[in-house]
Amino acid sequence: MPKDEEREQLIKKLREINQPEACRIFFKLLHDLIEYHSLSENDNRLAIVVRKDKMISANVNSNIALAIRREKGVHLLLLIKHDGSIQLSELNQFSFVNFTRSSRYIHLQIPYEQKHWIENPLVQKAWQDCINEIAEKMAQSPKRDHHNDSAYRAAMDEAFRGELLMRVSNPASTDDDRAASQVEERSESYVSSKTRTQLSIPLNYILFGPPGTGKTYRLQQLMQEVKSHYSVTFHPSFSYEEFMEGIRPEVVGGQVSYQIKKGIFYEACLEALRKAGYSSFEGCLSDTSDNRRQRFAEAEPVLLVIDEINRANVSAVLGELITLLEPDKRLGSTYEQSVQLPYSRGRFGIPANLYVAGSMNTADRSIALLDTALRRRFDFEEYAPEPELLAGRTIEGIDLRQLLATINQRIEALYDRDHTLGHAYLLPVQSYAGLCEVFRMKIIPLLREYFYDDWEKIQLVLGDNIRWGKSFNEQLVRRITLPERELFGEEVLHHNEPYLYEINPFLTRKEYDQVPKEAFLYIYQKPVS
Repeated sequence: MPKDEEREQLIKKLREINQPEACRIFFKLLHDLIEYHSLSENDNRLAIVVRKDKMISANVNSNIALAIRREKGVHLLLLIKHDGSIQLSELNQFSFVNFTRSSRYIHLQIPYEQKHWIENPLVQKAWQDCINEIAEKMAQSPKRDHHNDSAYRAAMDEAFRGELLMRVSNPASTDDDRAASQVEERSESYVSSKTRTQLSIPLNYILFGPPGTGKTYRLQQLMQEVKSHYSVTFHPSFSYEEFMEGIRPEVVGGQVSYQIKKGIFYEACLEALRKAGYSSFEGCLSDTSDNRRQRFAEAEPVLLVIDEINRANVSAVLGELITLLEPDKRLGSTYEQSVQLPYSRGRFGIPANLYVAGSMNTADRSIALLDTALRRRFDFEEYAPEPELLAGRTIEGIDLRQLLATINQRIEALYDRDHTLGHAYLLPVQSYAGLCEVFRMKIIPLLREYFYDDWEKIQLVLGDNIRWGKSFNEQLVRRITLPERELFGEEVLHHNEPYLYEINPFLTRKEYDQVPKEAFLYIYQKPVS
């Protein structure tokens, strides 16, 4: 069958199945199957068959190793051994079918709606072990004469697959202006009635401030504003290979193979391309600049949220993406740029409708500083503590607004502005016991971390220093004299009087009703002599 007829046959069947995302999963699994077992396009063991019923199957030897079909819904079928090699009681909810002649194997039929089961490690292992077994028999597939080269190409060529699925979703598109062996994006003028939804933030946006000021909450609100969003949390060992693309080892059937895997940033950019009507970077970059500008101007936004962005080595994670992030260097912008990726060698650019929003805890700035190049490309908005949000909130006569404001003034004087306390620490407090619990579990431990157990400074922050005037029982952090004679049997020579510090025992023992109210009231209000 000529290649153009094969392609049309495949497109027709994909339309009958009528579930593009399920088809994407099928082609990804097919790609993994081909890569893991080194099945070339001319390998006689492999036959990808577009069947007369609503089904596409990948046959290895005489067995259907993988299939997608529409039968009372869309299902993905994975071949596993019939001897109970997979032990998951939860799989009883799925049906099993058999399209093979051998009784040794059976197909696990997973509904598209429960596609998460496909990624289950035990399901994957059972499937791969089974394919390893049948691939070793080295027999020619009896379905080889029905092999569809276009289906093989769709599994291995991302650009071809994207355009194929776009044609499935758009029956009006034609191949008149394409070569039979090449698929490209349409370069004619792109017309759309859509109006792009602008987010209320810059394209590159970072919220920064001390802990507990509502940065993460604001990012969650932004995610609710867009249909398509992705999120990731940076950490000190996060890498470019995880964020963009990299080679990762995978063990299948005892054999180690290395695959190029795409990261979350690549996936977010690809989704942004789709919102503009492109299916691949190759097709986007082959279009005219005027078409790109118009498409991205009308495309829906896609949001990527990066929590704790400064906890990773950001320059190393972004690599060559730092330049592409600039708004005027985005695809569809005035000075758009693209690069060749280091692993896949494909061309890549950042779409103009991708928003990148991050949060930065200034108390963690010692872990990783953002360099000047990155700071120039992001707009920064400070989220500082807002004691006014606690206005009118009193617990047993204790004014929470004044309490937080006084503590933060002292921290800023003794340390800096970046290590103050956010209002979120006290917003949930509804009772005196709750206030004591927050100080015991969060605020005092955080102060110990900030001041490296310098108890004198912690006392100054909490108003527990002697000159402030709190009585001994009213102090949250107390200084006690070291009982030398009891400890050592004699007095040990010291230049100063020996002493220790302790947290109020009633607080540490959770006997909150025994903690004097003045312990908190006198943090911001000096006791009357």
